[in-house]
Amino acid sequence: MFDFFIVRVTNRQDGTFGNSVKAYESESDALKEYFRQAGQAVDTTHLTDSVSLLSKEGFEVRHECFEHAPAPEPEEVVEE
Repeated sequence: MFDFFIVRVTNRQDGTFGNSVKAYESESDALKEYFRQAGQAVDTTHLTDSVSLLSKEGFEVRHECFEHAPAPEPEEVVEE
């Protein structure tokens, strides 16, 4: 039986989103994946990147959310 779930939600710069859910039987395995994904979310190019660890009852055990500034618009090159 799965007792823990890792949920990751991202808002990308192009206006799309991403999400994933992974299920784990043990808390230690879930925590390892939670911290691995939170480490990846720290420096993504997504506008927001959040990771949650949920219990099988749907209660939030841990949560991290990282907000990133949008990439600058490329400057238009004007040739003379």
